[in-house]
Amino acid sequence: MVMTKSNFACLLLLLFFCSACSDDPSRSVQHSKNIYPDQQSEGFKQFAKQCSSCHRPPMPNIHTAQQWMSTVNRMLRHREKRALPKMTDIEKQQVLAYLQNHAQQDVQP
Repeated sequence: MVMTKSNFACLLLLLFFCSACSDDPSRSVQHSKNIYPDQQSEGFKQFAKQCSSCHRPPMPNIHTAQQWMSTVNRMLRHREKRALPKMTDIEKQQVLAYLQNHAQQDVQP
């Protein structure tokens, strides 16, 4: 069988949709190119569970600890708008602690 551009595009689309299907929210995280730190921690597990409900969880080092606080709060508002289950205070603290522990270091001038 000859692989045409159309066949190739369909194959890529099929692979994309199949990779998005999973009962385990951390599955896409574990098979990504980037390796998330401390994957056995409760913080990581909560982060993977909560953040993968809408998108691929970001790498913790893309923001500083301070930036993560406002980012998490903004994501909580998005969850509310989408009528997703509200995170408990403990879940929020676990996610925030994980992200801040592995955050980008502030650059000193």
